[in-house]
Amino acid sequence: MKKIYVLLLIIITNQVKADVDLVPLNMELGYWETTTKVDIEGMLANIPEEQRAMVRGMMSSKMKVPVIKQCITQDTLNDMEAQMKKSFKSAGNDCDLQVTKSTSQEFNGVLICADGTTKMTIIAKSINSKRVESQINSDMDGMGKNNIETIGEWKSATCPDGI
Repeated sequence: MKKIYVLLLIIITNQVKADVDLVPLNMELGYWETTTKVDIEGMLANIPEEQRAMVRGMMSSKMKVPVIKQCITQDTLNDMEAQMKKSFKSAGNDCDLQVTKSTSQEFNGVLICADGTTKMTIIAKSINSKRVESQINSDMDGMGKNNIETIGEWKSATCPDGI
């Protein structure tokens, strides 16, 4: 489950296939915090109804999604492809990200793994330079179909130590 959250941050894999040039989203440089909301009901769709309540209780008590803290620098934006590859490495070596749209206001892509176990549709929008919202629709073996939402918010121009 933790690997999914890593996928949400910057959006990339070991092999990026872009029919369009990658353009950084309109984001202020500095310290950002990202919150994530996972649709647990989507994950439970493949579980027999009589077991859902038990699994729902177990999942909700264990699924404490931390706030992701990161420092966005000019280097981060200048080398977006390398940042994406680093972020999506946990998806596996046989995954490709097909970039369908990349502007300063919106990023769209589809992550597909060769073994057919994972497909994610990703839409990230820069609401303004201090807020980025993402919608990820995933279909993963063993987890069913999920909707994942992230909200990234700029906190300050300087990054705390250790981030």
